[in-house]
Parts: sequence; C-alpha cells; structure tokens
Amino acid sequence: MKISETTSFPHPVLAPWSTDIAGATIATEISFREERDENRVSIHCAAAMDQPDILRLIQEGSATFGCYIRCQETGLRRLQHFGFPSGVQHFAPGALLGNVQLRPMVWSTSRIAGYKPQGAHAEFSEGSEIESGQILALDDEQVIEVTRPPLPSIESVFEIISSDEITEGKFDIDTQSDRIIVRMGERTYQLVQSLRLTDDATRAVVMNSLFVPIVMQVLDQLSEGYEPFEQYRWLHPFRARCELVRVDVKKPDLLTDAQRLLEQPFASLAALVYEEDSVDVATA
Repeated sequence: MKISETTSFPHPVLAPWSTDIAGATIATEISFREERDENRVSIHCAAAMDQPDILRLIQEGSATFGCYIRCQETGLRRLQHFGFPSGVQHFAPGALLGNVQLRPMVWSTSRIAGYKPQGAHAEFSEGSEIESGQILALDDEQVIEVTRPPLPSIESVFEIISSDEITEGKFDIDTQSDRIIVRMGERTYQLVQSLRLTDDATRAVVMNSLFVPIVMQVLDQLSEGYEPFEQYRWLHPFRARCELVRVDVKKPDLLTDAQRLLEQPFASLAALVYEEDSVDVATA
C-alpha cells in the first residue's frame, strides 16, 4: 500500500491536504513505549475527527480506524486496527526496529451504497459505491524510532515439554506456537531437566547437544519462507539473531549456521574437558 498527498481516489476521502470533504478534520496522536520487562513495543494511537458520517459508520461497524505500519528494517507491512477514538497494540520483540512509519486512516469494513458524506465536493454529488477495504479518511504519516533491544538468548525461544507420544531417547519440535515446542519422553525430559541444574559448563554442553539439531530443523523450515510463521512470537528474535550473525535463511548451511546462532556451542565441551583434566591432575 503506497499512499501520498498526491494519491487520488474515486470517492471523497477526508484528509488534511484534501478538498474532497469540507468543514471536517482528522488529527491523530501516536506515542510508543519500549517495554523492556515485557520485551515488546507498545504503540498508542488516539484520533480526533468531527466528520459526522464517517463517525456514524465507525459506530455502526461499517468502518474502522487504525494505521498502516511499515518497518523497512524488519520488513513488516501491516494494516493494524487500533480502535476509536483510541487504542493500543503490542508488538513482539524484533517486530519493529529502527525507522517505523505509521499512516493513520479509516477504512470501510463492509459495502457502503451511495456514500455521500456531509461537505463532499460537488464532483461527488451523485454518491459513491464503496466496497469493503476502501479508505475513507487519512491523516499525515508519522514516524517513530525504535531502538534495537538486547536479543534474548536463543534458548529462550524454546519450551521443552514431556510427551507420552514420543519414544524415549527421541524428540520432535512444533513451530506452530509463540515458542518453539520441543517434545520428548518423560524419562528423557527428567534427565534433561536435572542436567540443566548442574554447573554452567555441563549445562551448556547438554543443552547445545539438544539445540544444534533443533536449530538446524528450524532453519530448514524457514528456508521456504517466513510467511507461515509471521504470527508466532519466536520468529522475530530468531530472525533478528540470524541477521546479526549473517545467516542466509534462504540458503542455509544447516550445521555451520546452527553453530553460529548458538555461538560456537562446542566450545563449552572443550572447557568441560579441560576442567575434568585439571581435576585428574590435582588428584593424581
């Protein structure tokens, strides 16, 4: 969706720069907050409008208010409902970064016959047939700057659970959730959980032996495109980490890239071996 002050419409559109509708205004205030504790960005949008026909359509549910949001850094393009006269929306970590453009607008949600708002220019005197999804009002584009939050650890996008359906010693993953679900048998699950409570070196070796093949499988799924996973919260930090370490998700080298994403996981194994050797020497 590309809209500017020179965009023309076959029906009257209320906008600060337009003469389509006289005697009415729309003004929008946008604010945002980077919530570090929740690791998300919250955008608040409040609109003031005095065009009675458009207001009536919103009240009846035939139109709605929101913003078209564009973020070049993350590739997000979304027509986001905000509620009227005000509303707030929360965005997952990594969904919005850097320069974010927001275009406030009102659009139809159903067909409107003979649309002829009060104050419409004479060229629209016969009324217009409005289909669902047509723009009825626009405000000036606003820009916010979202700083890049510290990336969560790669482990934080996974959730490990036990499942009676999984054979002991094996695991499978489910990427159709806000976190990537790793399922394993009960005994395997209990073993992994107990080893996670040991010293840092042992824990790192155990968890990386688990996560390397999982990350490889996730990369393999993402190589076919991000679209099937856009609605899940795990994608944005995972994608941001791929970009940070320059992993080409479209053409991944699965084993090499998994190790890069996990920050050379088997370095922990060398540290563990060194610790064991040191203990042997000390007790000899």
